[in-house]
Amino acid sequence: MEQIKKALEEFMAGIEKDPRICLSHIGVFSVLLHMREEYGGIEPFPIHRDSIMKSAKISSTATYFKIINQLHEYGYIHYLPTFNRMSQSRVKLSAGPKNNAN
Repeated sequence: MEQIKKALEEFMAGIEKDPRICLSHIGVFSVLLHMREEYGGIEPFPIHRDSIMKSAKISSTATYFKIINQLHEYGYIHYLPTFNRMSQSRVKLSAGPKNNAN
């Protein structure tokens, strides 16, 4: 539980002054945080696009990929995509944003 609290505090501190972040980013990050705990806090953990989209209330795959790639670009997550349909992409939650756009 302490891991969740720390990750959430770091994320909230980062987004507070980051105008690039919208509700979709927050929703996807929240789902990823929950998924990490389902995998026992082990990182990187496998992600399932369909379940993330459903939980984060995102209906477009284009939006999903835009948000997940922006979270990676902004430094909130480390996204390890796979282009093989037989294996899953993986994610590691980061310590905080990089190049915070103020």
